[in-house]
Amino acid sequence: MAKTRKSPGGLDVIEFDGSESVAKYALASRDHNRALCQEYEAAADDLYGILRQFGEGHWWAFGHDVKRRAERVVKRLERMSEMAGWVATESVLLNLEYRRQFSELVEPEKDKPKREWAW
Repeated sequence: MAKTRKSPGGLDVIEFDGSESVAKYALASRDHNRALCQEYEAAADDLYGILRQFGEGHWWAFGHDVKRRAERVVKRLERMSEMAGWVATESVLLNLEYRRQFSELVEPEKDKPKREWAW
C-alpha cells in the first residue's frame, strides 16, 4: 500500500477550483514559510551557542577553530532561513501573477458601451 505524502501546513487539502483557492493556497504557503524562516533563525542561534561549548579547540588557536567550525555549520541554517523567506515572498507573488495573467477570469470586464463615431 502506497503512503500518501502530506504537505506541511495543510497545503494538500486546498484544491484549485477558482480564484479564492489560489489566494488561499498562496496565503497558507506564505504563513508556513514565514514560520519556517523564524524557526531556522532561532535554531541557528541555539545551535551556535551549543557548538561553541563542545570543545576548547586547538590550544594554539585559542578556540578560534571551534568558532569557525560552528560558524560553518550555522551558516547552513541561516541560508535555509533566507530561502524560506524567499519562498514566502514568492508565495505572495504567485497570487499576484495569477491575478495579472487571468484578470479577465478573476474580474470579468463589465459591458462597456461601444463608442460610436459620428462623422
